[in-house]
Amino acid sequence: MENVLKTRNLTKTFSKKTAVSNVNMNIKRGDIYGFIGRNGAGKTTLIKMIVGLSSPSSGSIELFNDKDLNKQRRKIGTVIEAPAFVPYLSAKENMHIQWNVMGSKDKSIIDKSLKLVGLDNVGKKQVKKFSLGMKQRLGIAMTLIGEPEFLILDEPTNGLDPEGIIEFRKMLKNLNQERGLTILVSSHILSELSKLATRYGIINNGVLVEEFTDKELSDRCRAGLSVKVDDVYKASEILKGELNTENFAVLNKNTIEIFDFLENPGVITKAFAKNDIAVDSISQKSADLEEYFMSVIGGNKDA
Repeated sequence: MENVLKTRNLTKTFSKKTAVSNVNMNIKRGDIYGFIGRNGAGKTTLIKMIVGLSSPSSGSIELFNDKDLNKQRRKIGTVIEAPAFVPYLSAKENMHIQWNVMGSKDKSIIDKSLKLVGLDNVGKKQVKKFSLGMKQRLGIAMTLIGEPEFLILDEPTNGLDPEGIIEFRKMLKNLNQERGLTILVSSHILSELSKLATRYGIINNGVLVEEFTDKELSDRCRAGLSVKVDDVYKASEILKGELNTENFAVLNKNTIEIFDFLENPGVITKAFAKNDIAVDSISQKSADLEEYFMSVIGGNKDA
C-alpha cells in the first residue's frame, strides 16, 4: 500500500532543546492515524514540519512517495489550532472566499464539502453564532475545497462537548470511508481515538516511541490471566497437553498470559498444582488505549 507520509530521522532543535528527535513515522493511504502524546511531547512541532510551517533541523520527509514537498503538499488539508473565519458571514459565504483564494474551478465543491461535514442546512446563519463543533466542521469543509488526499488535524476536539465529539468522530469516519481521505489526527482524548483510528503513533519527549495498528492494540489489550509460576516451560506443556489450549503467551521466565479459562481460573491452578508447578500469583489483565499509553510512557494521564 502506498505511503502517504514517511519521515526518516526527522529532528527539530530550538536553541539547545530538541523538540523532535529522529522520528520515523509511516502513514499508509487509507489510514486514520491517531497521534498520541502528552502536552509538549512534540506533536504540533512535528505536524508543522510535515505541512511546511517549520523547517526540520535534520532528517527527511516524503509525501506520497515523493521528496518534492512543494508539489505534494498541495494534496494536504490542514487544521492546526482554531480555524479563521469572517464571523459575520455565513458558512457558504466563508466557503466562497476560500474558493476564490484557492483558485478552484469547480464551484460545486462548496456545496459538496458543506454536505460532507453536515453543514449543508445552516442557511444564512452567521458563523459567530455557530457552536465550537460547527466551527471545527466548517474549518474542515474549507480545507476540502482543495480536494486534499491527506487531512491533518491537530487536537480538533479540544473544547467540544460529548455530543460534539461524537458528531466529529462520525464525520471523520465518513470522510475516510466515502472520500477515501487519509487522516492524521492528534488528540489527548484517547477514548475517542480508540473508536476512530486504524493506526497509532505514540510520541514522548520528542521521540516516536511506538507505532501499531488497531489490531495490534487489540491483541495487546485483550483480556487475559497473568500467571506467575516457577517453571514456565513445564506450565506451557501442561496448558497444551492437559488443558488443550495454545491460547497463551510466555512473557518472561516467570510469567504467562493465558487467554482461556477467564471465568474459571481454578482450572489452571488445579492443573498446575497437580503437576507440582508453584503459582506465585494469578490476576486478570486487560487494558484500553489510555492504559496502554500509560504503560508505554508512564507518568500521569495528561496526554
